[in-house]
Amino acid sequence: MTALTEGTDFEIVGNQRGDVYNEIVIRTINTVDDGDTFTVDLTKYGINATGLMGVEGYEQTTANSIVVAADPTTTVSSGTITCTVSGSNDNNQRYYIIKGFAVPNPSSAI
Repeated sequence: MTALTEGTDFEIVGNQRGDVYNEIVIRTINTVDDGDTFTVDLTKYGINATGLMGVEGYEQTTANSIVVAADPTTTVSSGTITCTVSGSNDNNQRYYIIKGFAVPNPSSAI
C-alpha cells in the first residue's frame, strides 16, 4: 500500500463547478496498485466539507482500451477525502469522479 502524490501519481484532470453541484475528475498513472491511497481536499475544488454525494471509480484493465467499474473505499474527515484504490489488478491506470454539493448537505427532510 502506497500513499499516492498529486502531480506525480495522480492529477486532477477536470473540475466542473456549479451553484449547487460540483464534480472532480481524477486520473492516476498506470502503475497504481490495489490498496494504494490518495487524498483530495474537497473544499479546494468547490465541494462543501459535508457535501460529498459519492465517488465513481474505473480501472483501465487493458492499456488505452478496456475500462471497468472499480469504486474505491472512501473516508472523509474535515473536508478531505481519502480514497483506497480497488480493482482486479495492480499496475493499472484508474479514473475517479467525485461528486458533491457546493453548499452544506441538508440534515432535515424535504
